[in-house]
Amino acid sequence: MLIPDWNHWNPDKPGIALLESRLSELAGLDAKADEHGTWNEPLWQAIVAAGAHRWIPGKEQGGLGLDTASVLSLYGKLAEASLTAAFLLSQQDAAVRRLLPSSDRAHVASLLQDVVAGKTFVTVGISQLTTSTRLGEAAMRVRQETDGGLILDGAMPWVTGATRAEAFVTGGVLEDGQQVLVVVPRSRPGITVGDPLPLAALQASCTCEVQCVQVRIEPKEVLAGPSLEVMKIPGLAGTGGLETSALALGQARAALAALANLTTRNGQEHEPTTALATLWETLAADLLLAARQAPNAPPPAEIRQRANALVNRTAQAFLTARKGSGFLRTDPAQRWARQAMFFLVWSCPTPVAQASIRDLAGLCPL
Repeated sequence: MLIPDWNHWNPDKPGIALLESRLSELAGLDAKADEHGTWNEPLWQAIVAAGAHRWIPGKEQGGLGLDTASVLSLYGKLAEASLTAAFLLSQQDAAVRRLLPSSDRAHVASLLQDVVAGKTFVTVGISQLTTSTRLGEAAMRVRQETDGGLILDGAMPWVTGATRAEAFVTGGVLEDGQQVLVVVPRSRPGITVGDPLPLAALQASCTCEVQCVQVRIEPKEVLAGPSLEVMKIPGLAGTGGLETSALALGQARAALAALANLTTRNGQEHEPTTALATLWETLAADLLLAARQAPNAPPPAEIRQRANALVNRTAQAFLTARKGSGFLRTDPAQRWARQAMFFLVWSCPTPVAQASIRDLAGLCPL
């Protein structure tokens, strides 16, 4: 059976042909990355070779400066091949988006040029300002210096690619409750990158806790703030979580295509696969409507909840169809099932999490 694809919406956008030439390589590397659970440099270099690191930076920085809908469709295709790769890229892109408003500063411009050249990996450590309360509401405390500089004390709870990153975009809370956003090189005295956290999936993302002890931030390294909610400043807030939904849809399509192939080969019932494919196509269309800010687009939180449910149902359906073979560590079915659970907890706002729990309890439809 024919499974819908992202190209239906963005058939001729820059970046697609180069990415598609690397999809098989990325898919093979994802399995190896999951098996070893450590930083996979060939995987990151395949991302760079596919030109994915140039999607977000503007043409002034040597990037492509793609529109949101194009980026989301490319994220989906990348996640279909390798969710690990897409996760790593999304975190660098999150940092780049927050650096771009300050690109007129020489040191930020230089950092962005190195990112576009594929020389530098940057990442974000901002969950303490958004969804994470694991270390308390003021996991990162900030003290102002008389010269305009800052002192950071505390931790970034979840930092993806921390073992490989050359710089972090992070933030913290001042004594008066206001927040700041900063960029700081990893080499700055007082920064310690912990061991990768023992995640159930995506451990090759090398997600770590990063400790900051009396870390000096120069005035030129302050990107935004002080502000009561610095992440809501226009230009810094991202795209409402649509990137995460795109990644979920990408992985759902990988499991869906595998399920369709298995169903056809074994002469099994097509109706469940067709139903999942219809849900995928409808949700992908809604995601791109939201990316284009169409007036009839569903809100991002609704899209995220539906994406969470769809990726988990599709992965579980393929695992079930694969039977015992799918439970082997060498089979993609078990890897996709583990990775799908990540969407239930990754940057998942409380209303979305509660909606997912209600769906699991059978209290609301997909």
